Amino acid sequence: MNLRTNYTPSVQHQHPVRGTEALTTLSAGGLVLLPTANLWQVVADASRRTAVSSLLETCPMTRRNHPELIFADREALLDWFPNLHPKIDTLLIYHGRALTVSLPASQKVPMAMVDHRDEVNIRLAMDSFCYRLCEDLEGPLAAAFAMGHGQTLLPTRFGQINSDVLYRVDYTVTRRQKETLGSRPAVHVRMDGEELQFL
Repeated sequence: MNLRTNYTPSVQHQHPVRGTEALTTLSAGGLVLLPTANLWQVVADASRRTAVSSLLETCPMTRRNHPELIFADREALLDWFPNLHPKIDTLLIYHGRALTVSLPASQKVPMAMVDHRDEVNIRLAMDSFCYRLCEDLEGPLAAAFAMGHGQTLLPTRFGQINSDVLYRVDYTVTRRQKETLGSRPAVHVRMDGEELQFL
C-alpha cells in the first residue's frame, strides 16, 4: 500500500464533511470558493487548462494576488517538481505554518500560472479540507486569493469577498464562513542561487 504523508506534524487530515460537492465541481472543471489555512481562495483542478483560465479571469493576477499550486504532500509535489532543491525540500518538511515557494515551472504547470521569471508558486496543503481535495483529485489545486478586479483587501473573512467573485464560482464551501482566518498571506520564499530569499 502506498501511503502519502504531509510531514507537518500539527496537521490532522480527516475526511471533509462537505467535500463531495466540492470534489464533483472540481472534477467537472468548475471553480470552488473555500477557506484555506490562512485566507479564502478560489480553486480549480490544475490539470484542467480551461478551469485554470476561468480561475485567473475571476481572480486576476496582481501585485498582491499570485496564483499558486496547492499539493497534498511532498510526494505529490515531487511528482511535478522532481528536481526540488534540497534546501526547499527541507524547509517544506519542517516549516510549521503556511509557506509559499516560487519554483522554476515544470512542463506540467499550466502556462497561465507561470510568471515573468518562468516560475510558479507552490505550497503544501495546511488545511485538512484542501488536503483531502488534492488527494481525491490525485493532483494539485490551482488557487488564487478570492479577490476580484480592483480588490486590494486580503480575504480573511467570507464577508470581504466581492460579489463578482461569489457569482462566478460554481460552488461555495460553507465551513468557516463566520471565522476570521489568518491576517496575512503565507511566508513566501524562492531560491537565489544557493541561498533562500524571503519575499
